[in-house]
Amino acid sequence: MLRASLLILLCFPLFLAAQAPEADGYARTIAPFLKAHCAKCHEGEKPKGDFVTDAKGLPNDFADVAIRGKWKEVVNVLNSHEMPPKKEKQPNAKDTAAVVDWITAQTVKAELNKRESGVALRRLNREEYRNTIRDLVGIDFDVSGFPQDPPAGGFDNNGSALTLSPLHVETYLNAARQILDRALVEGEQPKPIKWRFEPQITAMDSRRVKFDAKNNSVIVNGGNNTMQGNWVVVHHDSWDMGVNARNFAVPVAGEYIVRIKAAGKVPTRAEVVASAQKLLDDRRVQQNKENPKGQKWHDEAVERDLEHFKTAKDYDYGPPRIKLVQQLGPQPRTVAEFDADGTPDKPKIHEISVRFNTESAGIAIEYAYSIPGSLENYWMQRNKGFARPELLVEWFELEGPIYPAWPPASHTGILFDSPLRKTDEAAYAREVLRKFMTKAYRRPASDSEVSAKYEQYLAAHKQGQAFLPAINRALAAVLVSSNFLFLVEEKRNGTLSDHELASRLSYFLWSSCPDAELAKLADEGRLKEKEVRIKQLTRMLADPKARAFTKNFAGQWLGLRDVGANPPSTDLYPQYDRHFELSIVAESEEFFRHVLENKLSVNTLVKADFVVVNERMARFYGIPNVRGDEFRKVPVAASVHRGGIPTQASILTTTSNGTRTSPVKRGTWILKTLLGIDPGLPIANAGEIAPKVPGIDKATVRKRLEIHRTLDQCARCHNKIDPLGFALENYNACGEWREQEGFGYKGRIEKNDPKIDASSEMIDGTKIVGIAGLQDAILKNEDLFHKCLSTKLFTYALGREIGLADALLVKDSVAYMKAHGGHLHSLLEFIVTSEAFGRK
Repeated sequence: MLRASLLILLCFPLFLAAQAPEADGYARTIAPFLKAHCAKCHEGEKPKGDFVTDAKGLPNDFADVAIRGKWKEVVNVLNSHEMPPKKEKQPNAKDTAAVVDWITAQTVKAELNKRESGVALRRLNREEYRNTIRDLVGIDFDVSGFPQDPPAGGFDNNGSALTLSPLHVETYLNAARQILDRALVEGEQPKPIKWRFEPQITAMDSRRVKFDAKNNSVIVNGGNNTMQGNWVVVHHDSWDMGVNARNFAVPVAGEYIVRIKAAGKVPTRAEVVASAQKLLDDRRVQQNKENPKGQKWHDEAVERDLEHFKTAKDYDYGPPRIKLVQQLGPQPRTVAEFDADGTPDKPKIHEISVRFNTESAGIAIEYAYSIPGSLENYWMQRNKGFARPELLVEWFELEGPIYPAWPPASHTGILFDSPLRKTDEAAYAREVLRKFMTKAYRRPASDSEVSAKYEQYLAAHKQGQAFLPAINRALAAVLVSSNFLFLVEEKRNGTLSDHELASRLSYFLWSSCPDAELAKLADEGRLKEKEVRIKQLTRMLADPKARAFTKNFAGQWLGLRDVGANPPSTDLYPQYDRHFELSIVAESEEFFRHVLENKLSVNTLVKADFVVVNERMARFYGIPNVRGDEFRKVPVAASVHRGGIPTQASILTTTSNGTRTSPVKRGTWILKTLLGIDPGLPIANAGEIAPKVPGIDKATVRKRLEIHRTLDQCARCHNKIDPLGFALENYNACGEWREQEGFGYKGRIEKNDPKIDASSEMIDGTKIVGIAGLQDAILKNEDLFHKCLSTKLFTYALGREIGLADALLVKDSVAYMKAHGGHLHSLLEFIVTSEAFGRK
């Protein structure tokens, strides 16, 4: 049947010309089939799955997206032989193929009609806006206050979802004013300041320092810490142990450098055990005094707890971490988190760029190394006698505002030198506007467009405004123009112009505007040449700006933006901390980037014999001898159970429920993300799986789901989804490998807890066991994964959803990739040189 659908696409023009009217086809082919094979369950007062197949519930209207989705679901269940149920009379293959072919043809026709009838008008999303302002103006503008961009088809660059609201308009106008106020300057360079804060501990735990008349009472606080020479020693995180300076105001708004001289002391395992021994012995003495009869149990408890400190991987410490917090306005803001990886003998000076305005502000240096809490250590975590990484701070300082040149590049990039600047201010204003508008609009600005913005400059000038505020007003109008905020693709026989091609390339690979080389090629009309596009693809992927492709494509394809939305309970999974959360996202991004940059087979994304990790992830995965916070490739043995996207903690945490694993979420993720199969919408009011099963003391998640699947309304979807999720059951909700499911205190694994059963089967019935079996099965049927990956990339590249009308395009891209190395680069090469990439 799938083959028949592809044949119909190959002969699609001929098919459309020869087919009978839609109403006749529906009456002759579809209605009788639905009546004979579907009506029994899907018509009447209580249709199964709330899916109705009569003319009212499933009308012959393929122009409606929602209804078209229902027809696609019919194709899916017929192709996968899910429907009709096995106990019912089965249709013959010829009749089923006719139904599938008719639905496919109507869907393709509707998709093409919609595509050809409109002009694409896609608004810049938040990331694209920020990057474009960076490359256009030279200002790194914070867009966190912008409205969220809704995804469609899995990505937030889909033109169909990027609407413009009144809130957007107001936000863009305010942003344009702020951006240009920062970019354009007047007068002499502001005199810089350099204030050093030395937080030595005093009896008052704080000191007041005078820097100037405006800052004559700055509070410098060393916290409730101890001193070792000139070092303030921070043992753990606590509200009263932060090192900070507050109640100051910088003289000029701008970019400042916060500079911190810091080091760390990292105890050895022997020191950890010795410190725990002392604290445990002290507590034992006290307990024996209070309850002499319990001495035997107290002694046993000490020995048992001490074994924890000798063996648990939590005490293979890394360096302490610093969290730098800016106190400006009502809410403190974390501006950086990093390892203090210097030593007292070889300290390091860390520099962080922070923007300040002239309001009252503060800087706080907080301890950010987390040690998982456990029964054995929770009571000693904050005891300064417990050996843990200690943060040492000698001083920190504030310097700025920082300008590499004056006027800054943001100013000279807009108000460039020109012979007209001193001889003809009006002509110079036009010259400035034309250059800025051409870059902002990503195409040559027309004379009429320049004149319209010049009139705004002229109106302000006539009102008595000087050149800078007057030109600022006109430039702000450019930044709120639809020509800047939208990627406008004009209707011209369906093909893109060279400048539109330049924009499609740059926003695909950089999430930003075209650079000078792309613009020059567009001016010369050369971007329609395939060889030129291939050369530009290679150049652009080698540029640091291509990190945006990894972040925005891979981040959304894999669901990395969901990390932290519903994190594992720290009560049950204390390993999950802020550093871990940052690291699991970075791991997946860096792994994808490594596969892309080194032209490895795309199959490596599914299964690899290496990981790309930092020290934090290596500790979590049990990989020794990895030091430092930077990510690097590390070979791993099969016994580590890591290598490939499905084994990464980012995926395993986001597909869990916070307190337990979720085979349903994990199975759905595999189907949609790796296999490109839509499992269908969940049935309304199906309910959650039971937290307990009567009569079963330790009912595993698997057992509870098996009981859940006995419900008719749940079985159809769960029979397809759950088995894939079961293959990942060896990973807990935090992504940690386990052999048993824990039923002890706070999820601890006890001796007699049930072993994990990770046996399962693929949707085609192939038997598999665990993650290795799942990976091998996916790669054995690699075409599904390749098709899925290509579909995701095309969706992101074109800014629209890929439909049945694109089936041959996707098929050809996979064939091209296989014939040219089987790596991401070759797949991207096909995409950027395809006819679809050059069409609206």
